[in-house]
Amino acid sequence: MPPAKHGGEAATQPRLMTVAQAAGLLAVSPQTIRNWIDRRLIPFIVLPHEPDATRIEHRIPLQGLLACLGGTYDLGADLDLGSDLRMANDAARSATADEPELDTLAALNREPQR
Repeated sequence: MPPAKHGGEAATQPRLMTVAQAAGLLAVSPQTIRNWIDRRLIPFIVLPHEPDATRIEHRIPLQGLLACLGGTYDLGADLDLGSDLRMANDAARSATADEPELDTLAALNREPQR
């Protein structure tokens, strides 16, 4: 599907991540991402759900997440979005409830250095 046009310029679609993908990218647990969502520390959207749903699904816009990070390092400038999101997916799948941060870091460390 071609990018949508707004005001004559092509607009790119935002890259949305699941909670697990965002956790894998930042090497934190999915619960940490949910806590940040609850405290409105990171941008998120809520997917449509039934009023009586027991679980509400969120998506995190990658650019919004990167924009809210602090520190002296620009993670967004260093990301190869395709491979980094694949890495986040792999880390999210391999993470266990006991040691999600360690599994995520191990997955990140397996990637060859650029």
